Amino acid sequence: MAGKAADNLDELVTVLKKWQTIEDDSVASTTEIMERTKNPLIRLVMEIIRHDSVMHKHVQQVMLDGLQKEAFSLTPEELAEIWDLVEKHHALEKDTLELADKARRNCRLFVHRHLLTYLLEDEQKHDRLLAQLEDFKRGIYPYA
Repeated sequence: MAGKAADNLDELVTVLKKWQTIEDDSVASTTEIMERTKNPLIRLVMEIIRHDSVMHKHVQQVMLDGLQKEAFSLTPEELAEIWDLVEKHHALEKDTLELADKARRNCRLFVHRHLLTYLLEDEQKHDRLLAQLEDFKRGIYPYA
């Protein structure tokens, strides 16, 4: 790869590595806050953020590996092996979306409603990730 494309990839690698450092700092910061408070709500929020930061760093590393070691690949056979399980899981996620939305709409408790909103948004994120797998499948099987 030459020229601008290579420069863009180099820049992406640099950004991802810097971002990983920030995620490490986030883990340390949230851990320190958790150690200094006994408040269950503050601890929960910090634990959520810490967990997300760990997962963000993992995603960034997989991206870096895809750029620097071995490019991503996905075969029709790999998808076919697990697709029925993916569809079953997607149905479970749809059920949780309905439950979370119903619970949030009916909840009048301020803190609980905000936590239910967090859960609903996370379930929506799962739904989007599974929809992306379906997009990958359509890319491999144009008539799927």
